[in-house]
Amino acid sequence: MTMSVFPFLRLVSVCGAALMGSSCLPMFGAGQVLAGSSLAEGLLPSSSLDLVWRGDIRSFPSSGLRTPRGFKVSPADSYSLLMEARPGIAGEWACYHDRSNYYWAFVAGKKEEEAGLYAVRRGVAVSGISGEIEDAPAVQDAQPFSAM
Repeated sequence: MTMSVFPFLRLVSVCGAALMGSSCLPMFGAGQVLAGSSLAEGLLPSSSLDLVWRGDIRSFPSSGLRTPRGFKVSPADSYSLLMEARPGIAGEWACYHDRSNYYWAFVAGKKEEEAGLYAVRRGVAVSGISGEIEDAPAVQDAQPFSAM
C-alpha cells in the first residue's frame, strides 16, 4: 500500500488517537454550520456592536442621531422607551446597537470595550424593529445571596 491511500492518518494524529479519528471529521463541519447559524450570532462575540451615544442620560439629544440601517425605531424613540421602562434613572449611560437591537446601560467608570459587553449582558435591550423591551436586571437591582 502507498502512503497516498491513507491521507486520513495525518488527521488522526492531529486528533490524538485512532478512535477519535472518525469523530474529528464531523467537528470540522459542525463548526462551520454553527458559525453560519443565527444561534451562533448570540453565542459568539459580536464585532458589529456600535456605540450610538454615551453621556449623562438626562442630556440625550432628541434628534441628530442616525437610525441604523434596517431599524424602524430611531435612537430617540429607543430613548423614550427606555425612560418609560426605567423612570428616574440618572448618571452616565450608553446606547449601543447590533444588527437588531439597541442596548442601554449605566456605564459610569467602565472603559469602552467593557461598557459595550456590559450593555449587551446586563442592560435594557430595545428591538430596533418593534420597539419591544427586554429589561435585564441591573447590577444595582440584584439581590445579594444570603447564607442560612
